[in-house]
Amino acid sequence: MPRPNSTRVSITLQPISGSEPDAFDVTFRGADGSEMTGSEFALPAGKVGAWELTVTVAAEVSTGGGFLFQRRGFLLGHRTQDYNPLGRDYVTLDADCDARLKLVVNTANQSHKPGFAQVVVAGGALRPGDRFTLRVGDRRRGGSGSEVYDSTTVARLVAAVDRDGGGVYRELAASPVRVVITSEPRADLLRVLGPSIIPPDEAFHLNVIAFDAHRNVCEQYEGVVHLIAPEGIQGLPGEIRFDPDHKGIRIIEGVRVSTPGVYRIEAKDPGQGLRALSNPILCQMAPERRLLWGDLHCHSWGDTTLALLDEPTFKLHPVACHEQARRIGRLDFAAPGPMSPPDRSEQPEIWEAHQQACRRNDEPGQYVPFLASEVHTGRGGDRNVIFRGWEEGYLPTFSPMESLLKAYSDREDVLLESHVGGGPPNWDVCRTAREPLIEIASGHGSFEWLLQKALAYGYRPAVIGSGDSHLPALGGPMSAHCFRGRFTQELNIRDTGFGTGPLAAVWAERCERRSIWQAIRERRTYATTGARVILQMTVNGRRAGSEIESSGPVRVQVRAHACAPVERVDLIRNDRCLRSWRTGALDVDLLHVDERPLRDGAYYVRLRQTDGEYAWSTPVWTHCPGGAERPDEDLPAWNAHEPVDLSTLRPNEAEAYEAALRRYLEVEEDVEQFQDITPVRVVDEAPGKAALFYAHYGPERDPLSLRWYFEFEMPKIHLDWGWRDFGARPT
Repeated sequence: MPRPNSTRVSITLQPISGSEPDAFDVTFRGADGSEMTGSEFALPAGKVGAWELTVTVAAEVSTGGGFLFQRRGFLLGHRTQDYNPLGRDYVTLDADCDARLKLVVNTANQSHKPGFAQVVVAGGALRPGDRFTLRVGDRRRGGSGSEVYDSTTVARLVAAVDRDGGGVYRELAASPVRVVITSEPRADLLRVLGPSIIPPDEAFHLNVIAFDAHRNVCEQYEGVVHLIAPEGIQGLPGEIRFDPDHKGIRIIEGVRVSTPGVYRIEAKDPGQGLRALSNPILCQMAPERRLLWGDLHCHSWGDTTLALLDEPTFKLHPVACHEQARRIGRLDFAAPGPMSPPDRSEQPEIWEAHQQACRRNDEPGQYVPFLASEVHTGRGGDRNVIFRGWEEGYLPTFSPMESLLKAYSDREDVLLESHVGGGPPNWDVCRTAREPLIEIASGHGSFEWLLQKALAYGYRPAVIGSGDSHLPALGGPMSAHCFRGRFTQELNIRDTGFGTGPLAAVWAERCERRSIWQAIRERRTYATTGARVILQMTVNGRRAGSEIESSGPVRVQVRAHACAPVERVDLIRNDRCLRSWRTGALDVDLLHVDERPLRDGAYYVRLRQTDGEYAWSTPVWTHCPGGAERPDEDLPAWNAHEPVDLSTLRPNEAEAYEAALRRYLEVEEDVEQFQDITPVRVVDEAPGKAALFYAHYGPERDPLSLRWYFEFEMPKIHLDWGWRDFGARPT
C-alpha cells in the first residue's frame, strides 16, 4: 500500500552555480534491453526503463554533506518513492565506499519541486574514487520502472555537492546532463484543420499534421496521405507526401470552396492505417461573423515553481509557442505566457521576449497574439491575466487578490480568467464582484462544476476552454498525458489529464485584436475539449451570452456541425438537465420549448461526440416575470447519471484488461477505495484506445468511470466522476 500522505518528504534545497570536479554519469536502461548514456543523448517519449545516475567522488565529502539531484525541464514521475519496490519510479541507492550513506527521496510531489533525491553522508566520509549509483525506476525487485516524459522537450538532470555539511550545494562541472526527448517514431494520428466559416471562393490554407501516441508531432513520419474532398472544393491535391524535411506537418495553400454548404475533408494513409476527418468547414454567403479558435491560457518560458518552464528551449521560447499555435493548432489567436516568472527586475528578458514575440506574430486577418501571465493570489485562487495590448507590465506573480482586483478588475483592456489548475477560484473566501471569463476545460481535464458554481454565485461569465499547457505542444490534440488529471488529491499518482487540446471558440466579425476582444467581452464564446465543433445556441432567437426578458415560453434552438457523430446533447437550465437528445448524426438542428420557464434561468448546452470530445456553450440568462420560482423536482441534476446495473455488463472485450487494472490499483493505490470494479467496453476516443470500467469510490460509494489506456508501454489511467464522465470533481 502506498505511503500515507502524512509521512511524505519534500526536498526544497536549491543548488548554486559551481564547477565541482566529481564525475556525473547518466544512463537510461530500457526495459527492452537498450541503453543510452552520455552528456547529451536522445530518448523517445514514453519509453520505459530505469535511470542510473552514477557519481564518482573527486574530493572528500564529510559527515553531514552529500549530493543533491534535481530534474529540470521535465518530470521523472508525479511522485518518486523509496517505499514500494513494485511501484513505478522506485528509487534505490547502491554504493562502493566505506562511508555510511542515507538516501532521501522527494515522495511528496515531484512536479512542484525540482529536487527528487539527496544522498547524505550519515557517517564517515566519501573519499576520492568512491562511487555510488542512484536508480530511479529500479526494476530489479519487480517494479514497473520509470517512463520517459511523454512530451518532447529538453530534459536536464542536475547534480550538486555539499562537501562540509554547511548546507550549501554547488553544481558539478559535469552537470547538467541533457536528454532530448523526441516523439515516438511511429505516427498514431492524422489531423486535418481548416477554417470553420468561409465565404465562397475565399482562399484558405489546410494544415495536415501527424502525431505520435502521446500527441507529440511525429517529426519522423514518412508516408503518402490521400485527400478526399466532396464536390465543390478546389485547389486540394489528391495526395501529399511526408518526407523527413516536413517534420510531421504539411500546410496546403490556396484551397477554396465554391458553393455554400458544410464540407469535411478526409485524409488517409492506408499503408499505416491512419485516417482522419477534418473539422467541418461551413461556407456561407457574406458571413456576419467568423468562428475563430484560440488558446488564452497556455504557458511558455518563465517559471519559478515547477522547474518545467525555466529555460527558453526550442519548445518553450514564446516565438516557438506562437509557431506551434499557428502550425500545429492552426489557431487564430493565442496568449502563451509565463506561469510563475521571477520578478521583472530580476529577469526582464522574460517579459520582453514575450512582448517581442507578439510584435513578430501580429498579423491581422491571419493570427492575433495576446500577452498573458498567471497570478497566484493564495486564498482567492489563481487568475490568468490577459492583456489586450502587449506593451503592458505585469503584477508580481504572487499577489493578494486585493492587489489583483485593484490593478485590473475595472479595466476594459484586461481580462481575469478563472480556471482549475494550481488554485481554483475560492469564492467562499474571496468573493469578487464579477467573473468575466471562466475556463471549464483545460489540460487538467473538464470542470463543468466551475460553471455551475459561478452560476450559483450569480456570476455571468463567458465560457472558454484552454490548454493550460506546460510542455505539450500548444494547439495539439487532447492526449492521455501523465500527472495532469485533477480527479482527487487522494490518489497516490495523479491520473492522466488532457495535456492539451481544449480551446476557446469566439464568434468575431474579423480576425483582429479589437474584434476578438469585443467578442469575448460580449460573451460570444464557447468551450470545447479540442474538437472544432461549430456550435450555435439561441434562446428566443438571441445568441449565447445574451441576457433577455421573456413573457411566455422560452424557445431554445441548438445547431451543431460536429467533427464526429454527436452522441448526446444536454440542455441545462440552472443546475438541472431540462432535455436530452441522442442523435448519432454529424449535423444536428434541435428545438426545445420550455413551457414552464423559471423566473430567472441560465440555459446552456453540453454536447458530447462519440469520440469523447465535448463542447459547452456560454449560457443565455433569462428573466421571466411570470415564471416559476423553483424548478420541477423531477428534473435530473446537471450531472445525473442514469442507473446502471453493473451485473449486466459482462461479458465484454474490456474484461481482458481487468487483471492489469486491478494489479495497478493494488500496487499504486489504496485498492479498497475502488469497489465494484466492472469492465464496460473498449472505447476508441480522441486520446486513444482505452478499456472503460465503472466502479464506486470511497465510503460514499461515488460512481466512477476509469479509462485504462492499455496501448502505452506503461499503461495510463484516467478517472472521471459518474458513469457519464462529467470530469473531475471539486478538490
